[in-house]
Amino acid sequence: MDQKFAKFAKISLVGAPATGKTTISKMIRGQLITGRYNPTMGFNLATLNDPNINPFKIWDFGGQKAFIKQQLSKYIHGSDLIFIVTDSTPKNVLSTMEIIDHARNLIDDDLCEIVCLANKQDLKGHMTPDRVEDLLKIKTYPMVAIDPKNQALMIELISTLMRYTQKKIKILTEQGK
Repeated sequence: MDQKFAKFAKISLVGAPATGKTTISKMIRGQLITGRYNPTMGFNLATLNDPNINPFKIWDFGGQKAFIKQQLSKYIHGSDLIFIVTDSTPKNVLSTMEIIDHARNLIDDDLCEIVCLANKQDLKGHMTPDRVEDLLKIKTYPMVAIDPKNQALMIELISTLMRYTQKKIKILTEQGK
């Protein structure tokens, strides 16, 4: 990134169960991805502190309904970037609309960018990122979280979105908002 932020950026991964949030977190950090599913209970917190990019904390929220509403309400505040993760199946994409609405009600849209990762693009029957974007009405990016080659792409996406958010905040500050 061009400028160093004054703090660790807060990146949140939110979505229904088994959509790949923890796998994405591991992939970003270059950790081994086993392919075995272990549901996240509550949330996982990790830090990426790479000298080539601004450091950030990744909040990986469990997708079970009992956790989503409770954990998001407590911990999503202060997010700089929220990735809504879907497994790209029609049923999951439609149920993700409620998660997006809940997240939007909890954060300041002017200070936090919300985008979608249409994960599992390698699986049969997936919806295209364009179709997911049409349904969810938020910018959507394709993802195959089990492919380690996507690590650099994901870090570049985070860097680009964080620069955009910082520019937006600067403009709002200059306007006195």
